[in-house]
Amino acid sequence: MSVAALLVLLAVLTLAVGPVLIVLGSRRIAAARNVPRVAVPARLLSRWPVPGGLMLSVEYPGPDGRPLRADTYAVIRQGLGATPTFAGWVYVNRDDPSDVMTRPTGRTGAGWWLVIVGIVLCVASLLLLLVAGVVAVSNAGVPA
Repeated sequence: MSVAALLVLLAVLTLAVGPVLIVLGSRRIAAARNVPRVAVPARLLSRWPVPGGLMLSVEYPGPDGRPLRADTYAVIRQGLGATPTFAGWVYVNRDDPSDVMTRPTGRTGAGWWLVIVGIVLCVASLLLLLVAGVVAVSNAGVPA
């Protein structure tokens, strides 16, 4: 098998995986954003640093009015327009009161990673096709 044919095969395999990852990531993002959440007042009990953010231990009222406690991760945002890590409110899943977030959108990090990897694979497949074309043209005059 020639080098150009091997590069084309690798490009086709990469191009088959990239869009699948983009679709799966987009679906994960949409599913995380569609979780119905209710804003409830909360009290910060403690915080401790973790890579990329803070773990917050919060206390908030449950559906029956009794106080519930939960630990949740909060990303540290910096720059213009950045919102505070914790502003006295948490967003609780209506169906699962133990699912607590400091933002109303849900956990979208894994979905975004799938989308980014899918885009990188699509670009890599196009570059592999370009390199395969260059190799094929450069070997066109050389007898095998």
